Amino acid sequence: MTAAARTQVRCAPWVSWGPGEAELVLFNSQDGSYHALNPSAARIWLELSNGGQPAQIGETLARRHGVPVDQVAPDVAEFVKQALGKNLLVAG
Repeated sequence: MTAAARTQVRCAPWVSWGPGEAELVLFNSQDGSYHALNPSAARIWLELSNGGQPAQIGETLARRHGVPVDQVAPDVAEFVKQALGKNLLVAG
């Protein structure tokens, strides 16, 4: 398990989100940036917004898609890493 998968995270309170044309769109009110998420990233974000944590989300997605968790966990960890870097998630 990677460090990102073990990190406790939550959606940043300054980020709002809603549906876009074919994806989920995030708005970071701190810097005015918008982020369009593809369906896979949107599913991860929605799980996080409901209190899910990276390791748990990886397990949920693996079950849902019938694939090994080792196949899904790196994608979840990478999403979390990038979202933390863009100030969309907060650790702790």
